[in-house]
Amino acid sequence: INLDHRPERWRFMRTQFQRLRMPVERFSAVDGRSLDVPDLAENGLIAMEALPRYYLPDEQKLFGTDLTAGGIGCALSHMFIWRDIVLRCANGAADSRTPFLVIEDDCQFADDFDEQLLAERMSHVPNDWEIVYLGGQDLLRRQHLYQVGSGVRRLYKGFRETTAYVINEAGAKACLEVCVPMYWQVDTHLNDESLREGLKPPKGGEADYTMHPRGYCLWPPMVAQQRDGFPTDVQKVEHD
Repeated sequence: INLDHRPERWRFMRTQFQRLRMPVERFSAVDGRSLDVPDLAENGLIAMEALPRYYLPDEQKLFGTDLTAGGIGCALSHMFIWRDIVLRCANGAADSRTPFLVIEDDCQFADDFDEQLLAERMSHVPNDWEIVYLGGQDLLRRQHLYQVGSGVRRLYKGFRETTAYVINEAGAKACLEVCVPMYWQVDTHLNDESLREGLKPPKGGEADYTMHPRGYCLWPPMVAQQRDGFPTDVQKVEHD
């Protein structure tokens, strides 16, 4: 995923892809600055209840959670890819078992990364997976409680980032389902089931881990978000 006005990011990624000899399809990202946000809300893509927080001054927004123009563009970019995966499976270009690797343009691959190692790491993931993150942030420092296999942990509501992930048809459908209407940034919708309907009282017996989509993350990670070289296009300020 790469914005047309960020060619330096595409050069950064292309250099890595060439080193890894990895075939890739560039997806032109949605530029959130060009969106009609009230129209998106009128058409049900963004929750009406989210608009007051969207229009808050940047200094009052919750970092990494509240919607921003860039955050909406990022979410739509992922949604278009998920839709494309569903369509490819529907028309026979892929099937329900086909894994798709989705990568953002600030992804830094680990030095030992290659497709063979990724396949080996994926072999330890439970067969019910729908989305598997190659890296990310454990904000609540509880992910170690959900170890399910060698180098594999279950997703839970404290996990964030969409830097790189493997997804299948069922995962693409589930992600589309849980991200509309948008109340928050896309990684919050994907992993924190308690916030998918906005700010609501906790439900009795609500699980800490994520059930839909059925997701996991690899630990140690195989990727990291490259924050030093690029300004953020999603958050209200640089990473704090």
